[in-house]
Amino acid sequence: MGGSRAWAVSLFCGGLLGLVLFGCNSEKIPGLGQVTGVVTMDGKPVPEATLVFTPAEAGATASFGQTDGTGKYELYYSRGHKGAKVGEHSVTINNFRDTGEGGQGSKETIPAKYNAKTELKATVKRGANKIDFDLKGGGEILQPNEEPSSPKKKGRSATGCM
Repeated sequence: MGGSRAWAVSLFCGGLLGLVLFGCNSEKIPGLGQVTGVVTMDGKPVPEATLVFTPAEAGATASFGQTDGTGKYELYYSRGHKGAKVGEHSVTINNFRDTGEGGQGSKETIPAKYNAKTELKATVKRGANKIDFDLKGGGEILQPNEEPSSPKKKGRSATGCM
């Protein structure tokens, strides 16, 4: 009976050690590449911009990053895991900040071709990746929290006036 108890204690301790060493998180992390870079627009750093790298593979998890005051960013796949899934990605960059409840917000200043209607693509490889984005100003800018303005129709209004 003593051997059986010792075996059970050993099994329990081994399981506990496994949880401590490997964690109990069932999140499956794909092959990641570390991604850093700089975002500029017309040659000037873009501070406080959010980057999202969305893998081309359907259902794959996106990675996120934020630029600092000099436009530098680093991507994060999930808590405690830096990088992005290896492969092709669609990239969005925006600097809109919602005002929220009494908070300070900011309007989007980055053209839609880099966010809502992104044309940006990037390939992430295993290991270190330096992916810089030199954006060009001008073009359509969409504000996420505003309805698109519709063109005014000429003609009579509901009251019959022009």
